[in-house]
Amino acid sequence: MMLHRESLHLRLIVSSAAWIVLTLLLTGGLVVYLFHGHIRDRLERQLADHLEELVAASEIGPAGDLLLTWKPADPRFNRPHSGWYWQISETVGGTVLHRAPSLLHTRLEIVRVAGAEGLFADGLGPDGHAVYAITRTISLPRASRPYVFLVAGPPSDILEDVKAFAWALAAVLGVLSVFLLILIWIQVGFGLRPFARLRSSLVAVRTGEKERLPEDFPREVGGLVSDLNALMDYNESSLSRARSRVANLAHAIKNPLAVLANEARFIEGEQGTRMRGQIQSASKSISRYLQNARIAGTKNVLGISSDIAAVCRELLETLNILYREKGISITIVGQDAQQVKVEADDLVELLGNLMDNAAKSAVGTVQVDIAASDADDGMINILIDDDGAGIPIELRETVLKRGYRLDEQDSGDGFGLSIAQEIAELYGGSLSLAESPLGDLRVTVTLPHTNG
Repeated sequence: MMLHRESLHLRLIVSSAAWIVLTLLLTGGLVVYLFHGHIRDRLERQLADHLEELVAASEIGPAGDLLLTWKPADPRFNRPHSGWYWQISETVGGTVLHRAPSLLHTRLEIVRVAGAEGLFADGLGPDGHAVYAITRTISLPRASRPYVFLVAGPPSDILEDVKAFAWALAAVLGVLSVFLLILIWIQVGFGLRPFARLRSSLVAVRTGEKERLPEDFPREVGGLVSDLNALMDYNESSLSRARSRVANLAHAIKNPLAVLANEARFIEGEQGTRMRGQIQSASKSISRYLQNARIAGTKNVLGISSDIAAVCRELLETLNILYREKGISITIVGQDAQQVKVEADDLVELLGNLMDNAAKSAVGTVQVDIAASDADDGMINILIDDDGAGIPIELRETVLKRGYRLDEQDSGDGFGLSIAQEIAELYGGSLSLAESPLGDLRVTVTLPHTNG
């Protein structure tokens, strides 16, 4: 699925992913912090246990000196510079009476004591590496003075354990984040599915497959669907009223004009001729403007759709009857169903004028070709060719002007071209003239496809 940067689907996924990543980072940091404290507490308990063991092994000899009845059994105290040390001294920094074999002949130095005596402290081992130590001053029975007991271990063990745990936790949280992102993708897609269905339903209404949107949408979308259906009903009723008014206006105007035209027949001379011409011109202008008003009111209505091939076949039957004696061969190429956003009556008038003009001008062949636009712009091209005498290049722009007729004695290539051009342009299309491969004129009409 391709997501546009302004997509609601993408916004929900990105925002959810950001919150998930932030939450997992904070959770991971907190867990690592708690684990660090746990490992440090465990080291502190080990050091305290060793110190108690060391105190339990200490006693005062007959001569008043400090003796050890046994030494701590942990083998790490026996390996030189292992990081695990203990020592017993007379005072802090005083003479060392007993030490772990791992210290060899050196001593532990306390760098910083964290609080009161008996708590844990930072120190330096014999190799200069940092140690974590517990120090306590103990007064033994029969002893003339207290002794300082100190046990130390390597803080690097804490860091290594925490580091290993952090990497393992990062891997787990990484897999969890991927899993959660997949779930979010599925959840967002499922949650937005009604909007995709709404969009496909709107396309079906726009292309004329359906008249109204279905009502079985979730509650959050159902109100929007009901409003859209109500809006389409209102537009349809408004359009119906407008058409009735246009029809009433046409009837109200054409009847008086018909009376005037009938009366003008009895007026002789130049005055009568001028009056009849003006009445005829007014009648044609009223018809044209009323037609344009009707088209302008219907071109953006949802659901308008007409099949070009079906209209062409219907016109073909009529034209074959009209021009049977002339022996014209009219063929239609590309008869696959191509739906355009043009009302059927207007498409019949548009193509009827053009095909009729071509049949009048042709010597023996008229060809209608229906094809999608090469520009992939959602348009359909209708090419109408004939093998007649043709229109001179210098007159092709002039012949499309409103009301121009190439031959006043023949209606061919006259008002039909300009009317067809007006209808095409009112629906967002175009009409152009060019040289035909058959030898005469090629008229190309471009109309918007229903899926464009």
